[in-house]
Amino acid sequence: MDFKPITSKTVSSEIIPYGTLNPAFNGYNQINGPQLKFTVAQRNPNNGRPFSNLYPAFGLPAANFEVDGWDLEWGASALQDIDTAKNVVVIEIPKNTYGELIDGRTIKLTLPDISGGTFDCYSSYYLPYNASSDPSVEAERFGHPSVLNQNLPPAIDTPSTNVSFLFADTFGRPVTNPTTSWSDGFTTSSPPAGYPDATTYFSFAQDKQVATPTDSGDGVDKPIGICYLDKGFIVLTSSAVTQSINWSASTAATCIPTGTGCTGTTYVYSGITQAWFPTGSDLTFYSFEKQWVLDVLCTASGDEFYLTKNPTAAPLNPIITNGEYDLASVNKPVYITEIGLYDDNGNMLAIGKPDRPVSKFKTNSSYFNLKFRF
Repeated sequence: MDFKPITSKTVSSEIIPYGTLNPAFNGYNQINGPQLKFTVAQRNPNNGRPFSNLYPAFGLPAANFEVDGWDLEWGASALQDIDTAKNVVVIEIPKNTYGELIDGRTIKLTLPDISGGTFDCYSSYYLPYNASSDPSVEAERFGHPSVLNQNLPPAIDTPSTNVSFLFADTFGRPVTNPTTSWSDGFTTSSPPAGYPDATTYFSFAQDKQVATPTDSGDGVDKPIGICYLDKGFIVLTSSAVTQSINWSASTAATCIPTGTGCTGTTYVYSGITQAWFPTGSDLTFYSFEKQWVLDVLCTASGDEFYLTKNPTAAPLNPIITNGEYDLASVNKPVYITEIGLYDDNGNMLAIGKPDRPVSKFKTNSSYFNLKFRF
């Protein structure tokens, strides 16, 4: 068996869209019904639910005495009423519905309104970057360090805070222009800016609104929730929002028994765990995975690989050299059907098979670029 060193090898990463909502291209996802579950979490230690305070898990203040310092550390007061918000709602995004990261610009959450109908929530950032997560100081408070701290430009494939924020026209239109909507630029008909085949959609400089933080609390876009893009959770922090959800339409609703049967439905707010809505709730988003790609270039140069032991070459009457048929002697090619990669000890590591036999004459070179994805 003939061996030769590979010509070259490189390691790189590729962004692979994850999701099949739009058949024209991959990347978008939509979940609803029993896939989209809601759990109410309280900060009250006497709520009767052991270990129910999930606030620290999401970077929220776990007790009243933590609120002041928490406000100062965050650097803005858009969530200044967190001390009066007795409940937050945790929305679970199942792991099998998104890839490595949900793009923080592309979330649309529809919820049933207690007064009838529905209301929509959209994700946005505090800093205007075309990136997969918000690189702002506000987002750092709830996620990872921003790439800006490392003097790197935020981008779709650059790890950053992995956090974005939710806003809703129902509870506050963009303060910079109240005639616009948080829905401006939202689409599922094109990849977000930065991905292959993308248009200008979700470009913060053009279509998507940008929140404007201030320290005073006046004239600021106040988020109603926080999206944890790599963890698969959305936390609704606004009391106005959590109390506007029509919980009676969810599976948390229970019958009030009477002597003749059930007179209606009610719910215990502190008992809402893994509830879902048969209708009226949807979550749409764009997601991707990052794959590491090993590119290996194998070259069969001229004056190489023109001998074969394949007995089907015998009828051509080639010269036989050391038990191998010399196809160059009859001006015929060999046909390459497999490429094997071996380590220094001769152990096979991988094998590649082209979709058809590749012909190679003695005087020609053949090149095989092998890609391995991890």
